[in-house]
Amino acid sequence: LILKPKMRLTSEINAEINDTFVRHVPELDSDAARYPLARPKWLLHTEFVESSPCYIASSVDEGRKNDYIYVAERGYYHLRTREGHAEAHRRFKEAAPKRHNILQYRRKSKEEKNRIKQEKELYTKAATILHNRVLYEPHDIQSSRLIALNAQSAGSTAKAAGKAAYLPALTSALLIGAAGG
Repeated sequence: LILKPKMRLTSEINAEINDTFVRHVPELDSDAARYPLARPKWLLHTEFVESSPCYIASSVDEGRKNDYIYVAERGYYHLRTREGHAEAHRRFKEAAPKRHNILQYRRKSKEEKNRIKQEKELYTKAATILHNRVLYEPHDIQSSRLIALNAQSAGSTAKAAGKAAYLPALTSALLIGAAGG
C-alpha cells in the first residue's frame, strides 16, 4: 500500500497566506494586498487610485481606513504604494510568533507539534512574500523569478543566463497554477 501525501489546491494555500497576513496585520484585509499580487509597478504617493489619493497626511492615527495603513507621524499610505507595504512588513515582523512562551517546556502531542510547525512555515512564507514585495515589485510571481535569477547569477553569469531561459516557462506555469487554472 502506497500512501500519497495530501495534495492541497493552490487556492487553499493562497487563502491560508492571506489569513496569515490578516491575523498579524489587520490592514492587509484588502484587495490591494491579497496574495498573489500581479501589478506592474508600485504607485507613487502623489498618484491616485480610483479618485482616492495614495497618501493622506495625518500626524494622528484616526483609526483604520480601507486599503490604507497608518505610518506613525507621517499619515496614511495606500496599500498599492511601496511605503504602505513597507509599513505592513514592519508590523508583520513585530507580530512574529514568540519563541519563548510559557508552554514551551510542556510535553506536546505529535499533532500539536505538527500544527506549530505548519504555523511557523506559513508565517515564514508570508513574511518572505511581504519582504519580496517591498524589495522588488508588487508582482509576487515576478519577484520570485527575480530572486531565483539573482541566486543563480551569484555563482556564474553564463550558467545563470542558460538557466534563466527556462524561467519564463516556469513563471507561466506558476501563474496558471496561482490563477487556479
